Amino acid sequence: MTSNACDIGAVADFENGRPSRVEVDGRALVIVRQDERFYALRDVCVHQGARLSNGKVGGTSPPCLPGEEIEYGRIGEILTCPWHGWEYDICTGQSLINPQKVRVATYAVRVEDGRGFVDM
Repeated sequence: MTSNACDIGAVADFENGRPSRVEVDGRALVIVRQDERFYALRDVCVHQGARLSNGKVGGTSPPCLPGEEIEYGRIGEILTCPWHGWEYDICTGQSLINPQKVRVATYAVRVEDGRGFVDM
């Protein structure tokens, strides 16, 4: 089996926790760096086609009662669409709204010699 790994750039070019858009083999991807880990997702929200790379990486806020302190979870694991707030797990591409049916494609990323490579 042959690998179709594509160079996405130097590791230093990706800011920690900030989505970045790259073009690979004619496909737009959003790359998210979390410290030494990298995630790649298709850069299109399945809702209405917004660029996920224009969104924000954050976490979740579980339900709480009025006046209770909000305790955030999954910090740095959720990518939010900039248009309508659809949320995606950066590890799986699954939507938090309907994870069994709604997802964006994900791609494996590896780092070699200070550069990122995505497996298409």
